[in-house]
Amino acid sequence: MPDFKITRYRIRVDEEQWGPDEPFTAVFLADLHNCSYGEGNSRLLQEIRNENPEVVFVAGDMITSSKEVQMDAAIALMNELTKKYPVFYVNGNHEDRLQEDTEKYKDAYEKYAEAIRSCGVHLLINASDQIEIHRMPITVWGLDLPRGHYRRLRTEKLTQERMEELLGRPIAPGYQLLLAHTPAYFDAYAAWGADLTLAGHLHGGMIRLPGLGGVVSPQLRLFPKYDKGLYTLGDKKMVVSAGLGSHSICLRVNNPPELVALDFRKSEKHL
Repeated sequence: MPDFKITRYRIRVDEEQWGPDEPFTAVFLADLHNCSYGEGNSRLLQEIRNENPEVVFVAGDMITSSKEVQMDAAIALMNELTKKYPVFYVNGNHEDRLQEDTEKYKDAYEKYAEAIRSCGVHLLINASDQIEIHRMPITVWGLDLPRGHYRRLRTEKLTQERMEELLGRPIAPGYQLLLAHTPAYFDAYAAWGADLTLAGHLHGGMIRLPGLGGVVSPQLRLFPKYDKGLYTLGDKKMVVSAGLGSHSICLRVNNPPELVALDFRKSEKHL
């Protein structure tokens, strides 16, 4: 694996009653695929600590569902992170594959989920939890989509109404932060009411071309719309990580793995 970089985004919180009293940092991880940066992921852990985050968000695929399920590095990383930070986690398609194909993977998912929950990870499977940071109330949602949303052919559509069936409505007061592994449905996420969506899955499009972005998605679609970076729809935002690892086709061109840091602060009009 090539070394990772740190990408930072400033998240302005426009709602005056929800803005934090002072800026704070959150770290966002996706698509580790059980890779390690240094023994015990020591280099990755050190860079996370250097960011001094208040919270860690994880958008899935920290493991790899291969013939021999690889999860040791991911479990060890979660164990270290929860010693110092609250960690909120949603499944990706690799976790879901373990969960759904029990004939092939037996009880691998149950073992993984139990291991990270026992560390203190908030594993959100179409569920939510709440946290308050510097007087900013945040509801963290985890959207766990069926595997049909990851198919290469006849990919299932996602609507606001279907999201309400899976999650309910975001009626709790405060900032609505959605963890959703795939960025493909940003329109639905925004219409549902997610102020900020955190996603991964596309590995930055694997090959990135100047001015064009990522070349191909895991569904083998060329030049996917949401491949990496910060996107906006009205006042709604989505950050897509290029991911920390690779699997199967370990190809990255002009596209290093990345650790994402999010700088939350009040919108300037409220300062």
